[in-house]
Amino acid sequence: MGVWSMEKTGRVAVLRMEKPPLNLIFHDDMVELGGLLGELRVDPEVGAIVLTGTGKSFIGGADITQFTTLDPVTAKFGLQIGQRVLRDMEEMEKPVVAAVNGYAFGGGCEIALACDIRIANEKAKFGQLEINYGVIPGWAGTQRLTKVVGLGRAKDMVLTGRIVEASEALMMGLVTRVVPVESLMDEAMDLAERLAAKAPIAMAYAKEMVNVAAEASIPLGSACEAAACAITFGTEDVQEGVRSFMENRKPEFKGK
Repeated sequence: MGVWSMEKTGRVAVLRMEKPPLNLIFHDDMVELGGLLGELRVDPEVGAIVLTGTGKSFIGGADITQFTTLDPVTAKFGLQIGQRVLRDMEEMEKPVVAAVNGYAFGGGCEIALACDIRIANEKAKFGQLEINYGVIPGWAGTQRLTKVVGLGRAKDMVLTGRIVEASEALMMGLVTRVVPVESLMDEAMDLAERLAAKAPIAMAYAKEMVNVAAEASIPLGSACEAAACAITFGTEDVQEGVRSFMENRKPEFKGK
């Protein structure tokens, strides 16, 4: 029996971790997540994904009781699995929205960081708590957190292992929106539906180019952007986009 549920509504798929009480995650759970993301990646009926948790926890981090059973070799193997799943999610053509409903600690924070857009409810809490247990983040948390919030704030979180409230997460750019508890899924679904309605080819290239910007120099990134933009001009979707504007109606993109 898996720990992830999947529900599709229109062109949006919701992946929800259901492992009470805190949604503690380990290697097998990441393998399952990777499999579901792989299915959604090739599903033509899905245009966007929402990732969330249950109860008071988004994903509460790793089950630290397992730490003492690991040696460096097995630990590295499991960490590489998690990194691969998150890299695949980050690089997949479809946008992923993290709807952070509660605790996002350790691996939970790292999973949220690999999503394209993060929104949280008022009670959400974030943290890279690993230093408190004698280890460090291992699913690229040190890397993505630094790119998202900057070097100084990333060091503050990683080196102290402190907990960040939703309001501070918004201030530092860790999330883009904080909403009331009861509104989180409505807001996340509304956002995902708007993303799913965009032209799929343009969406894929837009996401890829923003990711390139985080790694490349401006001249290299600009060259990649020009090449990607040029490709979109050869799609049927750009013709539909122009027609819909001229006819004052919503576009119906086909991903062609």
